Amino acid sequence: MKLKVCGMRDSENIEQLLALKPDYMGFIFYDKSPRSAQDVLDAELLRDFPQQTKKIGVFVNAELHVVKEKVETFGLDYVQLHGDESVEYVAELFAVGIKVIKVFSIGEAFDFSGLDVFNPFVDFFLFDTKGKQRGGTGETFDWEILKAYNQKVPFFLSGGIDLNNIKALESLRGMNIHAIDVNSRFEIAPGLKDIEKVKELTSSLRGTKQSPN
Repeated sequence: MKLKVCGMRDSENIEQLLALKPDYMGFIFYDKSPRSAQDVLDAELLRDFPQQTKKIGVFVNAELHVVKEKVETFGLDYVQLHGDESVEYVAELFAVGIKVIKVFSIGEAFDFSGLDVFNPFVDFFLFDTKGKQRGGTGETFDWEILKAYNQKVPFFLSGGIDLNNIKALESLRGMNIHAIDVNSRFEIAPGLKDIEKVKELTSSLRGTKQSPN
């Protein structure tokens, strides 16, 4: 299972995290988020990323030209759409070769039937916990709901994943889960990750012990 660490913005913290070789790193381009990277992200650092860590830009109902410009400026590998973006919006990004992760927030019940129209235009879905505000809540939803999903498109799982519940991911065995997405549960402060905690997580996911350096 692959790992995405989201909400990065500090250059030194980004470099520390890169040493752990996460599969994906997420950067939030949404002004209302306390982890917004809009004005602080080092474009040169991102363009110099190792190939093994893919860069994901997170957007919420952004203008298409803004998304395209950020992809170009920071060399983003994927865009993650966290708003009410339409199929037509996603298809336009697909048409110019931009890879898309479309987010759906899951509550006590969720109708997965509406997702199929996105299938031709997305690389992944991301399932997060439904909250009052846009973005993550730091809380989990009932993963049993995912059994109603047809598993046609691989997905990222987000929402309250931490070192205490990581073993519970075994319950998703057989589903088309591609990666887990972590953020607030691994932070010292908004946008600043606790590298030691992330190191524990990577060790658990990969079944290996990290060197102590």
